[in-house]
Amino acid sequence: METVTEIIARIQNYMAALDWQYIITFIIICYGINHYKVKEGLQKATGTQTRTRYRVIIIGIVYAMGLYFLRGYSREHIENLFQSFIFALVFHKFIVEALMYWLAKYALPESISKHLLSEEQLQKINQTK
Repeated sequence: METVTEIIARIQNYMAALDWQYIITFIIICYGINHYKVKEGLQKATGTQTRTRYRVIIIGIVYAMGLYFLRGYSREHIENLFQSFIFALVFHKFIVEALMYWLAKYALPESISKHLLSEEQLQKINQTK
């Protein structure tokens, strides 16, 4: 029982040490850039087409570097930002996206779902119903 208590305590310490402002704003920024007309505008402006995962990684690193300098963090905070970045990637991929797909499939009307997911994603969801 002591082992379980120790594991839970370590998880709580890890979760408390994360930069939650960074995590939430990073997810919102990435969602906005990847799911709306911004992505198409960026592709036209830069003349390149990148995969979503690479765009998310670039945004996360640039955003973390910006916060590092804006907030005046010390070197010890770099590890905290890196852990928050990794946690945000996993949290977004496995929890937020899964929730969006579930809502689009079972709970939201199609008029709202089409604003959250692309046409290809909606077609896949409708085929599996």
